[in-house]
Amino acid sequence: MYEIDVPFEEEVVDITTDITERQEFRDKYNPTGQVPILVDGEFTVWESVAIARYVNEKFDGAGNWFGRGTQERAQINQFLQWYAYTLRLGGGAFHWNIFGCLIYGEKPYSPKFTAEQNKGRTLLYEAMGTLENYWLRDREYVCGDEVSYADLAAFHEFVSHEAGKIIPDRVWQGFPKIAAWFKKLSERPHAKTVSEWQYTNVGKMIRGELTASMFKRKTAVLKGTEVFSGHNHGIPYLNEKAEDYFKRVEKEGAAVA
Repeated sequence: MYEIDVPFEEEVVDITTDITERQEFRDKYNPTGQVPILVDGEFTVWESVAIARYVNEKFDGAGNWFGRGTQERAQINQFLQWYAYTLRLGGGAFHWNIFGCLIYGEKPYSPKFTAEQNKGRTLLYEAMGTLENYWLRDREYVCGDEVSYADLAAFHEFVSHEAGKIIPDRVWQGFPKIAAWFKKLSERPHAKTVSEWQYTNVGKMIRGELTASMFKRKTAVLKGTEVFSGHNHGIPYLNEKAEDYFKRVEKEGAAVA
């Protein structure tokens, strides 16, 4: 909505509280208890991709956001489908190092959730390998030479990882195309506006200013509870320990992800 200049009233839902777990919230807005949610008069829509498509169509957004023709639209839809079960699931690396720890009464980066953290990091690194070697191989943005909604979706996944200090500098160095793309997206005028909550509040969690006793939310999309993922080609099928896989990615980057 910022990108295509659509006016709206913003209501921040503090996901560190239990507001999204209350039955009245789920009955009124979203039965899954997740955000974001768009309320347009009597119509309510949730899931970020559905919201973006709805807004872009209703307010006649520029064609670059979801494609001008059949093939462009297919490519953007293809990326968003791929992203949903790869890079998005890699968000478990962030979740189980930060939010998941607080939900279960632990400090950030608790070793209690090593299996879940390893699974998330494995999925994240595998997805980064495909992003570096395929989606960004020979183009400026993930679906072409113009920014699209696919870029915004993927960008904000990396915002979480950066805010939570999940991806080491030595790994970023092994994915130069992703690093350059992320920097470029970070410099868009509205990037900081949308990302500010994450950087501010995740920083408080890391510094111990927001503790488990203050984190009231008890449920979330936990992105799996075991290291064997089922969808990807990574460590479960190579009979390789997670730690060894991480070391290879840290050393060789996208070539082994």
